[in-house]
Amino acid sequence: MWKPKHKDMIRRNFHTKASHRLCDMFVDARKTHKKPRWLGDGVSNRVLAHCNTKTFHAKSAQDAINRASEKGGTLHTDGSISMHDHAMCMVNTLDFLDISL
Repeated sequence: MWKPKHKDMIRRNFHTKASHRLCDMFVDARKTHKKPRWLGDGVSNRVLAHCNTKTFHAKSAQDAINRASEKGGTLHTDGSISMHDHAMCMVNTLDFLDISL
């Protein structure tokens, strides 16, 4: 059974993972041009409208350039897992050792 003192950490971890997963689902929907079954038509139309704006395309293009960069602070050199996963591993390790942040 989880302890009440971990409630905020559990909630933060859930929201972080859910946010990443939701983002992945929207990327997949954009790539396949298929609306997810769980997404209503009204919301789907607003998401598509947002994805077709010049601002969205400009930001997306800049993000692609940043990810491809081999100089500066955007290069990931921590192995095959993301910085987020490294951070979560550290949090879990510190929690396991009962060390508070």
